[in-house]
Amino acid sequence: MGRLDDVMTERVWLSEVVALAKGYGWFVFHALPAQNARGRWATHQMGDVGFPDLMLAHSSHGTLFVELKTNHGRLTAAQEDWLDVLHTAGQETAVWRPKDRHRVILRLMGDRHAG
Repeated sequence: MGRLDDVMTERVWLSEVVALAKGYGWFVFHALPAQNARGRWATHQMGDVGFPDLMLAHSSHGTLFVELKTNHGRLTAAQEDWLDVLHTAGQETAVWRPKDRHRVILRLMGDRHAG
């Protein structure tokens, strides 16, 4: 783990993961926050909060629900709940951090044991 990984923001990490995923042929979904009329930033959604940052789908490598965190970021209870219910329902879930970059790349290349 390098020093740059320790200061990498979640936004930069998101951009890197999306670029990697697209490069390996994954379809990517990420809900973007928008500014409302009151000037507050929010992700427009209907339903339960805490849905994973990314949903990735690949025709031969499967479907992934991924929460991205900095190396020291913590999951909220709602994020943990979503990951738990998705995993229990048979979906592959992961929490990816910059320090896990090598493992992330292996999973995006198709290694289902790396995720």
